[in-house]
Amino acid sequence: MASKKPQASPQVAISPGDQVIDQVAHASSHTASRDGNCPAAIQTTSMALAPSSYALDDLATTSSSDGPMTRLFAPLAAPLSKSSPKKDKSLSHVDRSPTRRRPIEKADPSTATSPSPSAAAAAAAADAIAVAVDGIICAAESREASARESSLANGGATSPDDGGGRAFEAASLHGGPFAASELGRLSLHCTPVVTVDVGVGNDNGGVVAEVSKTGAWSSLDGDMLSTLTQMLRSHVTSALGVDLVAEARDVVARSMEADAAAENGGKRDKRPVITVHQWMMQAAKYSGPDSAPLGSLGEANLEPGGGHRRLQVLLCGLEAAGVLLAIMACPGIDRRAVEDDTIEACVNLIKNHIQKHLVPALSNTGHLGMISSLDARFNDDSNNGVDEEDSLSPKAKRAKTVAPNRGAVAKSLKAVYTPILATVGSFGTILERAEEFIKVNEMDDRLLFTLSATALSSLIIDASPIVRADAASLTSIVQESAMDLIASIFGRYPRHRSIIVEDLFPLMLKLPTSKRSLRTYLVKKRTSAASSSTAANGSGGDNDYIQPICALTLLLIQSCVVMPSQSDESAVQEVDTKEREDEENDDEEKPASNTSDTSGLDGCDAVCNQFTSQILQRCYRKGEEGGASEFRPILSNLIDDLLHVRYMIEFPAAEMLLLSLSHRLGNDLMRASSASKSQLVEATYLATAMDAFGKITSHVAGTLRQNRENPLNIQYNMSTSEPEPEEEVNRCFCGRGNLDTFMVDCDRCHSWYHGSCIGITKDAVPDQWFCDECKLQTAISDHAKVFTRSKEGFEAITTRDRNHVLRQFSLGYISSIAQSSSSLQDEKTRQFFIASWVRDIMLQKKNPDESGTFDLELVRSHVIAQWSPPSHHQKYHPKFYVTDHANSRITTTLVACSQLSASFPQLLGVLLRLMGNDMTSLRKLSLKAFLQVANVDSALMTQPSVRKEVSRCFHDAAISVREAAVGLVGDYVLQSPHLAVAFHTPLLERLADVGISVRKRVVKIFRDVLLSNPSYGGRAIAMHLMLKRADDRKEDDGVRDLVHETFHTLWFNGKAFEMGNSTLLVAKDVTPDDPGNPGKIMTTAQLYSREVAKQMVDVVKLSGSSEFLTSLVNGLLFGFNEGDKDKKTAERKRRQEDSRNQCNSLVLALVELLLSFEETRAHKEEDGKELVALLSVLSVFSQTYPELLVPHIDTLVPYLKGDNAAKKFETDIVSAVSSIVSLSSSHFSSVELARLTGGGLPTDLVNIAYKFPPAAVSSAVEALANLANHPDAIAGSTQEKRLLNMAVQFYTYLLKNKDNLGINMKKSMRDNVRRALSALGSICRFYVCHDGCDSHTLDPNGFSIITDVKLLRFSGNVLSSACFALFRIYLEQEDESTKCLALRAMNGVFISRPRLVLAAEQLGIITSVLSEAAPPCVQIESLRCWRDILLAEEKRIESGAAKEKMQAQKNVSLSKRISGDQDGDSCISGSVLTKHADRLYELTLSKNENVRHMIIDLLGHLLRQGLINPMATVPYLLAVQGDVESPATRSLALTLLINEGEKRPDMLRQRICAGLKQAFYFQKKVYHHDASGVPRVTALLTRSDGPRVITETIFDAVIKESAIQNKRAHREGLLRGIISLFEKDPDSENTSIDQLPLLAFASEILAHLPYTALNDPLLIIYHSSCITALDGQSIINQFAELLGGDLCDPNSGEDDLERATKKGIFDPKDFGLKSKKSTDLFGQLCVNACRILPLLQLKNFLRKAYNISEARMTEYVPSEKERSHEKGVSISDSTPAFSCNFDPIFDMEQRINWHNASKIYLSFRLLMRDCDAEDLHVDTEESKKSPKRRSGHKRKRGDSDDDEQ
Repeated sequence: MASKKPQASPQVAISPGDQVIDQVAHASSHTASRDGNCPAAIQTTSMALAPSSYALDDLATTSSSDGPMTRLFAPLAAPLSKSSPKKDKSLSHVDRSPTRRRPIEKADPSTATSPSPSAAAAAAAADAIAVAVDGIICAAESREASARESSLANGGATSPDDGGGRAFEAASLHGGPFAASELGRLSLHCTPVVTVDVGVGNDNGGVVAEVSKTGAWSSLDGDMLSTLTQMLRSHVTSALGVDLVAEARDVVARSMEADAAAENGGKRDKRPVITVHQWMMQAAKYSGPDSAPLGSLGEANLEPGGGHRRLQVLLCGLEAAGVLLAIMACPGIDRRAVEDDTIEACVNLIKNHIQKHLVPALSNTGHLGMISSLDARFNDDSNNGVDEEDSLSPKAKRAKTVAPNRGAVAKSLKAVYTPILATVGSFGTILERAEEFIKVNEMDDRLLFTLSATALSSLIIDASPIVRADAASLTSIVQESAMDLIASIFGRYPRHRSIIVEDLFPLMLKLPTSKRSLRTYLVKKRTSAASSSTAANGSGGDNDYIQPICALTLLLIQSCVVMPSQSDESAVQEVDTKEREDEENDDEEKPASNTSDTSGLDGCDAVCNQFTSQILQRCYRKGEEGGASEFRPILSNLIDDLLHVRYMIEFPAAEMLLLSLSHRLGNDLMRASSASKSQLVEATYLATAMDAFGKITSHVAGTLRQNRENPLNIQYNMSTSEPEPEEEVNRCFCGRGNLDTFMVDCDRCHSWYHGSCIGITKDAVPDQWFCDECKLQTAISDHAKVFTRSKEGFEAITTRDRNHVLRQFSLGYISSIAQSSSSLQDEKTRQFFIASWVRDIMLQKKNPDESGTFDLELVRSHVIAQWSPPSHHQKYHPKFYVTDHANSRITTTLVACSQLSASFPQLLGVLLRLMGNDMTSLRKLSLKAFLQVANVDSALMTQPSVRKEVSRCFHDAAISVREAAVGLVGDYVLQSPHLAVAFHTPLLERLADVGISVRKRVVKIFRDVLLSNPSYGGRAIAMHLMLKRADDRKEDDGVRDLVHETFHTLWFNGKAFEMGNSTLLVAKDVTPDDPGNPGKIMTTAQLYSREVAKQMVDVVKLSGSSEFLTSLVNGLLFGFNEGDKDKKTAERKRRQEDSRNQCNSLVLALVELLLSFEETRAHKEEDGKELVALLSVLSVFSQTYPELLVPHIDTLVPYLKGDNAAKKFETDIVSAVSSIVSLSSSHFSSVELARLTGGGLPTDLVNIAYKFPPAAVSSAVEALANLANHPDAIAGSTQEKRLLNMAVQFYTYLLKNKDNLGINMKKSMRDNVRRALSALGSICRFYVCHDGCDSHTLDPNGFSIITDVKLLRFSGNVLSSACFALFRIYLEQEDESTKCLALRAMNGVFISRPRLVLAAEQLGIITSVLSEAAPPCVQIESLRCWRDILLAEEKRIESGAAKEKMQAQKNVSLSKRISGDQDGDSCISGSVLTKHADRLYELTLSKNENVRHMIIDLLGHLLRQGLINPMATVPYLLAVQGDVESPATRSLALTLLINEGEKRPDMLRQRICAGLKQAFYFQKKVYHHDASGVPRVTALLTRSDGPRVITETIFDAVIKESAIQNKRAHREGLLRGIISLFEKDPDSENTSIDQLPLLAFASEILAHLPYTALNDPLLIIYHSSCITALDGQSIINQFAELLGGDLCDPNSGEDDLERATKKGIFDPKDFGLKSKKSTDLFGQLCVNACRILPLLQLKNFLRKAYNISEARMTEYVPSEKERSHEKGVSISDSTPAFSCNFDPIFDMEQRINWHNASKIYLSFRLLMRDCDAEDLHVDTEESKKSPKRRSGHKRKRGDSDDDEQ
């Protein structure tokens, strides 16, 4: 359409009254006739013309009788309800979002440049106002004059009937000269004079109406205005004296006093009593028996209707205050109208109304405070001067003690609250006019502070719905108006900003804290980092709430913005110079946004920094009023709100405040990390700061992740022409399809959108419409043409250039909000956005590489040019308006590019640095904070720096830090299972962590990983290590039970994880049952069993043994023997039942795997390991439920052929299958037995015995023997014959070659001999000879070799007796391997016939194999044999075999059978072995590591079976803790010590000294000597835990794992026992030189024991001081006697001998040491000093290592209680290890080494002097400080506090 030339439009001046509406309607109709689009413009004009919507309800209510007001608002109500975005604030639902502003718009008065008609209209309006005001003043003055005349005529008295009386009555009713209707008329004139310029052309050629406003009161005469303000002030002054709530309380109190008096039996007061409702009624009378005429009380305010009259005074005062503020805020007003008294009166009325009326009415607290006053009145009235309680009647006592009914009082006061709450709307108007007044007038500081404090006090209102259902909405109206007022004061008066900010913090402590009242400020949730989707209708999301104090803080910051300067490069240079100066003057890190005032944000920065500093300082305080405990939750809630509104473009200051908080919190945390011990930050503040810092960082991480995953992609296209669409598609952002609904087509890209999503209806379809993406593309293209520095094309546009265009869209959106609102704060929001944009441009100019292609100076000028708000006819071009959905996307994109988001690497770096800090608490807190970040964006865990720090935390010294690191990785692994490999190895290492909680956490992680991903690649090693932990006897019961529960869930639950749907699934394998079918239908349960079977096979394949798996399966099926005390017995029973039910499915799955394996294997050597694992797992189930393997024996028997194409693993294969056959044989039926033995099974077993090594031979013989022993086997069965024939052949071979043995025999002969011995021993062990029973008296010489092999048979033990004699011959051979095999074979005879052990003992066999002369391999084999004998005997008894054997014997009496389940052979082996206990103890000192390990294992079995004395054994077990070169032996001995410690807690403490000595002698004997021949003895161990090297003693594990560490008495007994080694031997005067290495060994242990409380090292220091004080001083005196007092004065400082030693010129002759006697004596004294020196060095070491003060050492007594703050001590890792090694004083020929002796003398004297000086210094200081210590008193050994008293 062709554009029309704009014509001059007439201006219409609008004045109050009915004429206003007519003129506006005429202008509207005239404009509408010219353009069809004009009604909208006129509607906007109507909005601007409307008075404040606050006043609509209240003015209509309070002045309902005033006709002019009703006529004025009636025509305006309709347009307001349709067009205004602001609802009436008196409604129950009030929109408190930043877009809520009222339509009244403040504008500067414009000079009348309109044609004369408009000027005449304006003048006419001014004349009309003057006439109306003059008439009102004259009427008031006339009434006042009439009242004076009437008073004079009546002699000073007034009558209600005359005019003067009515005037005085009206004055008392309204509180001033004006009537309520007159005040209402004056209020109508407070509306500014509005000029409508009709016919201004817009960009589209349309016509709009431009509205301008001028003050109505500025046209009045000064004298008239002064008179008017004085009259109005009288109303305000009268209203100041009104306190409706307090006066209503007095009415209630009088009524309650009367009722109480009547109840107490006294006389009722004759004065009439009224209720609050009567008091508030307009026309009320007294009622009741004591009624009296009005005025009889003498107090008009307490008469019926008195409350109504007081309310009218208050209402008129409020109306007058609003008029006064409107007059004083009018531009161009005569200054005589702005008087200080008037201003003060208005401010005080605002204060009184808020504090005395609105606060108690809204919060329903007006009744509080009545109780104490009423109690006082009751006491005064009832006692009447009598103090005795007896003077009161029982009813009076109850009245005195029971408080008045609060509910009744509160209910009565509702009659007052209701009219008070009706003033909320008019009071909001008053606050608005006060805000307007502040903009144009200067106020006194005192009044400013009063007004700001009053406005702040409104924030503490806790709205109560009891008074009124919409109390919360009314409260919000008051609070929002008050917040706008505070923000106006804050922006108008910079000098008061710091004071107002300080006032915020005491206010925070009074804010409501309930969940209902905490967040009441309504905002619109347009987008969030947690959700990338928006509302389908494009409305921007749901409403949400934040704290009013948070909204106020942001408004205050935004109100300080000023216009940026128009400087160019010089501004940037100025910024650089200022920042450099700031860096030089302040070493504290500051936010990157701290620039100069060229951006206009310096005032905002100052307020932001002050607020941040103050709130964090208050969070840091402790022990003060309003301290940290109150402010820390406030800080947390504040940050939550700031993060919530960060995506709301209406709160741009939230970004600045968050940036300031993040930098300050980061600085505080970094300073705390480097603070000294004297400047340590409180732990609670660190936790608060870290939590807040983590919240901010995680929110930023979420922002970046959302922008990364859902970026705002705009396809750049320089062409502005319409693109040719390939096809018309639905591209609506809601994601819905082409529904049967109204849709709109984009005129450029021809994409379709739902009309409901883009806000277009069928009735309002525009002629041309473009989608958001096309608008963005077009805008970017237009901006690129204008702002691009070079003509490189559109492709050169960068992300930063695009962000400038996006900011322009956001600015248009904010401007539209500010344009529709009259609030200064909305305009400040727009200006703050512009200033932030300018600041970012300046920062980009400092980094040319990141500035983009736009000319930043040109962009800057363009941005600053938009500072002034656009007028109504200067609206933004429609192309800069997009849907709410696009605005949300734009806001999210800009937030992701903000300074806070750009600082994310620094924020993350702070957390990573703190994770490596020395403070344990900081490391733990930083890990938890980083966990928040990782939960938001798990991709961060892939960064090398993050993985490095987290991996380091896995080796942290603190268990809590390691647990936090494990938990972090656990969550990360579950979120990203495909990345679990990165932390797989560190997690495996933590399975062996010393922290129980860490191990539990790792187990849970692997459980969850395996449940979510059963085919996890690292499952085998993880399961293997977990099984290993569960099998460790040292493991904690909780960890062990968790492992058991984990494997029960994974393997025996059946519902642990779903491998597909619950319906039938198709497996990938081809089953042998149906080869033609490409897949087999398998249920979920079958697939589950198959997966479990694979896991079991993988575990066994990795570990190479099924030992751990066997232990687990047996435990799950039959219990782990945890004992009845365990609380999880029922849970374990349930697990056992589930495991039994699952076993059959697992066996079937294993067999299926075996068959599948055979079908797919390539018969390679490597396949053997898989086959062994499969068979081993089957063997495990054969041990628990052998009957399950019976149906599958035919599948397994072929493997006994020994031709399985796995030569390397054939032995393991046949051993596993033989074991399965052996265990399952007892469940064979007679038919099955006959079928198997009639086939090739016996032959295969015999062949194994001939072909395979001894391990396989034993399994095969056992299987064949069990087949022969089967109950259904007939005599002379095939298997028995094969077994006997095999025995005869091997026996014959051994008999034949018994004389041909020697060292030089051939290898083949040696192998055959070993095979024969192994087979014969196994036959003797496993074949049960039912008719063979040894007598009680066996002749040891009655065993002989049978040379005629035909006489060999099983019956009568003939074969085993002959074998025993034959084995003796081979045992005596020189070949060690043959001796071991003979001993092992003989062990088989001992197991089957225990009484032969007695014969072996008598023959000296046992003594010889355990003797020192026996080779180590023989000793090891003998110990292993004894272990096997004990285990077999134990198994025989527990299985009931011994009982069956005893019952089968005929010569056993009935009493023997009843007395027990054991036979006479059960204790023979243990008794014989106990006889050799001393020799067994000696073997613990063997130099062979394997011998030591084997003997410890045997001692463990002896202790468990009670066959050896624990008191005698424990020292040797402690001694083995010194076996530092054999960790396995130490671990085994430790397990035994822990078990014994649990049974006998005191025994370890009692035997520790003996164990220490034994450990010293152990190392001295076992380990090699150094080059000088001195044994290498050490009590310390070092181990690496990541980057840390930890020093510990050989007894650390014993103390930590046992109960010693947890009980103070045990710890002190242990320490006293070790220190007793240093005490002087009472039987000898001198110390033996051989004792010194032991003392040095003991001192190293005392230095590095794992102390948990400071009392432990203090106890050592105490006893050390006692010993050195007595014995040390005695040795010094002996030196003095030997050397002479001149050379060695015990009381002097450094002597001549010490000086000579230091200089290296010591000569004994110079000191009289010439004779041998003196020389020997000097040497012996040096030896005696060496007994004291370790204690002196130990004392200094402990004092430094544990930072013990001298005063603390002196005040300590052993009987004192442990102090709570001294618990949990630990030695620093940086402390060097303690060493106390002395050079030898005498050489090998017992000659003294003077050099070493003099050094010892020097060290001894020096340490003794230091010790004495410390004691003297401490005693002197303590005598001054503490009166309890006597001056000069030095504690001696054995002193205590009781002695001093």
